[in-house]
Amino acid sequence: MQKTVIALGFFDGIHIGHAALLKRTVEAAWQIGATPAMMTFDTHPDELIGDKAVPLLTSPEERASLVREMFGIDNIIVLRFDENLKNMPWEDFIDWLIEDFGAVRFVVGHDFRFGQRAEGDAEKLTAKIEEVRRTRDPRIGCDVIPAVTLNGVTVSSTQIRKLLLDGDLKSATDFLGHTHRLTDTVRFGYRLGRTIGAPTIN
Repeated sequence: MQKTVIALGFFDGIHIGHAALLKRTVEAAWQIGATPAMMTFDTHPDELIGDKAVPLLTSPEERASLVREMFGIDNIIVLRFDENLKNMPWEDFIDWLIEDFGAVRFVVGHDFRFGQRAEGDAEKLTAKIEEVRRTRDPRIGCDVIPAVTLNGVTVSSTQIRKLLLDGDLKSATDFLGHTHRLTDTVRFGYRLGRTIGAPTIN
């Protein structure tokens, strides 16, 4: 099985904080001769756990496209966040990634939480990996990336969503590190725009 270095997270928007994780993932994979990978979910966990809609910056397809384009990572793991995954103990989740995805190194943000009731965190993951290294596989490792700040503000998808809602595209772009993209299907409307010399895309 191909060895992989997996960046764990939701990665909505692929902002400059995510960039720190993904750059480290590529670097670590190159150092140990493994394949860099990014793991994300098809829906935001809060929608299942908190039963509330989360206005996302990017779809899974858009995340994958940005990561391939910006970081050259082709191995994108999109997990279906369902009841089974929601209720999976955090230790089982890590063992599953090691056994089924060939993970030999993980890269996470300082505030990453995972597993049943979000009981897994960066500290527990680090301890778990140390145990695996000691008892099963000396090759395995883990990197925890500290918070990335801009102008004294911690970069987060939540902050960027707020900036976009406030109409502050300049700041949102600075936090993203790239232009925000909107994608959708082009649909035909009533074609009234072309009658006044201003055809539009619906």
